[in-house]
Amino acid sequence: MSDFTVHRLRFEVEVVTPIEFNPYKGPSIRGALFNALRRHYCPAPDDPDPAHSAICPVCWLIAREEPGRARGKTPPRAYTVEPPLTERTRFEPGERFSFGITLFARAVDLLPYLVLAVPAMGEVGIGRRVAGNGRRRGRFVLRRIEAVNPLTGDQAVVLEEGERTVRVPEVFVRRADVVAAAERLARRIAQDGGRLTLTFLTPTRIVEAGRLVHRPFFTPLFHRLLERLEALSAAYADRPLPLEKDRLLPLADRVRLVEDRTRWVDVASGSGRLGRSTPVSGFVGTATYRADEWGLLLEALVWGEVVHVGKSAVKGNGWYRVGR
Repeated sequence: MSDFTVHRLRFEVEVVTPIEFNPYKGPSIRGALFNALRRHYCPAPDDPDPAHSAICPVCWLIAREEPGRARGKTPPRAYTVEPPLTERTRFEPGERFSFGITLFARAVDLLPYLVLAVPAMGEVGIGRRVAGNGRRRGRFVLRRIEAVNPLTGDQAVVLEEGERTVRVPEVFVRRADVVAAAERLARRIAQDGGRLTLTFLTPTRIVEAGRLVHRPFFTPLFHRLLERLEALSAAYADRPLPLEKDRLLPLADRVRLVEDRTRWVDVASGSGRLGRSTPVSGFVGTATYRADEWGLLLEALVWGEVVHVGKSAVKGNGWYRVGR
């Protein structure tokens, strides 16, 4: 029986030809990863039959479908990306940058496909087409892979530079790490008069009752987080997370937004496959909340640091940090 775990991998790459990104880099990284996996490692990339998705590991990872699900036929994706947070949009040959790919629970079994797909991303190119590249996208080569636990700071090499041996990632996020982080957070909140700050690193897109929420109000944010945690742990682990929604939701309703330093950013994600753009806009920045009782809410909030929250999480949206 497998528990819900989170496996964050950091890929360090070196630029070969100039790469130009849009200011928000998440959709470019996810799109390049999707295309590399689909083109190179799926035997029938144009087969829409859900029966194919059920037996193809690549489709299971990037485009899983389950007809008859209560919330539609598409469960939450088994991964997210963590884009570079730098404001730079151009990288020159010889420079390096890193990005993350996070796998949920049993999806880590498909790590070998990522080890193959990321170099393929670099060969095909990523980002915008660059005039100096003959209107081609910029290319990179993979240099190193690390497994990281953002809650403990632990790191372990998965693929060392210059080597070909891929190690099993032994560093990952377990529930025990989340509980310990929540306990540390509770002590800090007590010292700060019941105040807690969230920093939204990437556009966070929250929908409540069919409408976009343009400010980081806690109740809709927490509702979407619980839904995501429930869906992810049910889809990818044998033992879903013990989420006491009946106790948590009334507590969430009593949390007040006391300082809002977020801003709304308009971002669109282009899709060559669909032939259109989709909005991935959301709020970024910091929001401070106050509550008399945080205790039971904190474990879910810490999980949210590593699973993201809201729409388009697979493209890197909804990545936040708690209390720092």
